[in-house]
Amino acid sequence: MSGIRNKVIVITGASSGIGEATAIHLAQQGGSLVLGARRLEHLQRVAQKIQQFNGNVAVKETDVRRRDDLVDIVDLALSQFGKLDVFINNAGIGPPISP
Repeated sequence: MSGIRNKVIVITGASSGIGEATAIHLAQQGGSLVLGARRLEHLQRVAQKIQQFNGNVAVKETDVRRRDDLVDIVDLALSQFGKLDVFINNAGIGPPISP
């Protein structure tokens, strides 16, 4: 996969399964990752895997049903890496939760 190096990629649902595998693959290709999911401890485990091969990664507990959580994860990408190139909305969703 060419063109990933130096891209900043947000992935929701990144704590397991397809989201985790995608995050690891894109990090191995040189992307900088911002990972979101509801299970922070699982996100931290994925981040540790990525850091083992010097991947750039940040994590944020994120529930995609909450608009503020989505704003926060984009803000994290911007503050940590200065830009956002790709947003992969991998998380399953349900009805939005009122603020």
